[in-house]
Amino acid sequence: MKAPFGAAALAALLISCFGHAAAEKASTVQIYSAPEMNLTEVDRSILDQVGVGGHINFAAYVLSDYSIINSLRSAAEKGARVRLYLDPRELARLTLSPDHPFVKLAHTRNVEIKVKSADEGLMHLKAYSVNGVMLRTGSANESRSGLERQDNDLVIITDKGVVTTFDRKFEAMWARPSNLGFSYP
Repeated sequence: MKAPFGAAALAALLISCFGHAAAEKASTVQIYSAPEMNLTEVDRSILDQVGVGGHINFAAYVLSDYSIINSLRSAAEKGARVRLYLDPRELARLTLSPDHPFVKLAHTRNVEIKVKSADEGLMHLKAYSVNGVMLRTGSANESRSGLERQDNDLVIITDKGVVTTFDRKFEAMWARPSNLGFSYP
């Protein structure tokens, strides 16, 4: 049986990040570990809070967990801007069809997807920022095995300087002229 992921601590963190006084709060770092915890629950608890006026900068080596994909789609449907930056090799491993959750996400309003050129090496980050106030990073890929069964960590940071540094890196990756778009079919 997996240990609960610390719902009270995560709820307090989310309130501090998405609440009205977020800018006044001290920075925090929280670490969660799999397989002792189901990291999917942590990611979904974060992503499910994002809606109108929010934004997510999401850099993923692997993005195959349907519940994470659906949480990203839900955030976009609620009015958040969702930008995904992905690795082409891992994206190619997905068996896509018109009803696949990733294809539905790609066709959702407020979602933009860019794919790093395969000629420029791996896009190996497993991180995202939310609303410029929180960074999720760590070793866990956004796959079912990475979030639930493998020895991985997920780190949540609310330090404004750290989040800003990630967002600058994300913008630099996003702006690469060699990036590819994603479309299906």
